[in-house]
Amino acid sequence: MKFLLLSCSTGEGHNHCARAVADALEAIGAKTEFLDMLNMFGDPGPLSFDKILNRISTKTPEVFGMMYHAGSMFSSTGVTSPVYLANIRHARQLNDFIRKNAYDAVICSHLFPMETLTYLRKHGMHGVRCFGVLSDYTCIPFLAETELDGYFLPHGDVKAECVRAGMPEKKLIVTGMPVSRAFSCGNLSKQEARAELGLPADKKIYMIMTGGIGCGDAVSLCDCLRRVPDKNTLLCVLPGKNEQLRAALEAGYSDGVEVVPFTDKVALYMRAADVLLSKAGGISSSEAAVLGVPLVHTMVIPGVETLNAEFFMSHGMSFFAENIFEAARFADRLVFDRKAADRMLSAQKECVPQRGAELIAKTVTEESV
Repeated sequence: MKFLLLSCSTGEGHNHCARAVADALEAIGAKTEFLDMLNMFGDPGPLSFDKILNRISTKTPEVFGMMYHAGSMFSSTGVTSPVYLANIRHARQLNDFIRKNAYDAVICSHLFPMETLTYLRKHGMHGVRCFGVLSDYTCIPFLAETELDGYFLPHGDVKAECVRAGMPEKKLIVTGMPVSRAFSCGNLSKQEARAELGLPADKKIYMIMTGGIGCGDAVSLCDCLRRVPDKNTLLCVLPGKNEQLRAALEAGYSDGVEVVPFTDKVALYMRAADVLLSKAGGISSSEAAVLGVPLVHTMVIPGVETLNAEFFMSHGMSFFAENIFEAARFADRLVFDRKAADRMLSAQKECVPQRGAELIAKTVTEESV
């Protein structure tokens, strides 16, 4: 069996989601190919949609929030969206690519390729089964206008929301979020992770993650966390691919703060942490929950991340901080109040399945027989 995994680089989470499913498929003997649809038909240049969205997310996140709200309002009208129209540009090329490579199924971790495949389905092209993976804890705008064979959802509450949006219940499959096996391997202890990363064994470590593109004012957050100097505390900051943020952090601190360049060892860093302060991406939040890390959502990009954070908070899986001062207070509580941290870890274990990727792989391989 051969599967095409389609994503779009409007944030690393969508890519992580697709790769987690690809790894699970390969583990049971299937062949996979992972592609970023925005780049598979040539370089879109500096004004590509993903680059524009990433700039908005890092520079003016409030604008992203306004765009998301506008999308939600438009989606509720039932009128064919401009997102659908924008994603049919390369439909015929994608159709030719699918046919040429003889895939058994296509799995999308992003709305954009779901829209393109919907166009192909409506116009009688390709006969391949197509699936979508929802990588957030809400029914995102325009998802209900897509027409695929099935959708994999992270939680039963999200399924109920999708049904209310008009999606056929029989196509909605609750699997849990697909998370890389690196985050579900629980044998490595916190001290072993620290030893592997060269982090101190005897300090309280506050991990700050800004997402793959490096969003939020991590400098001010560090200042707030360090308002009372403590030699027994280390702030470990992952600025993603944001070199400007990385330079500001490195210039601002000589000790007590470790700045980590873009890394593929995120699971190890999470394992090493006493508390994680992070933006509220659906995948990164699920990774933290599967690994079992006390979590504070902060520096949230308005829109879908607000809804992700609210979902986690309402299920007891995180604290949702509205500002950096609240984030610092929540982080301190989780570090020094063991009972509060344990309650959160129990909620994470109960609400976020560890084997979402494996269940998706099992389902699509059975569907392909």
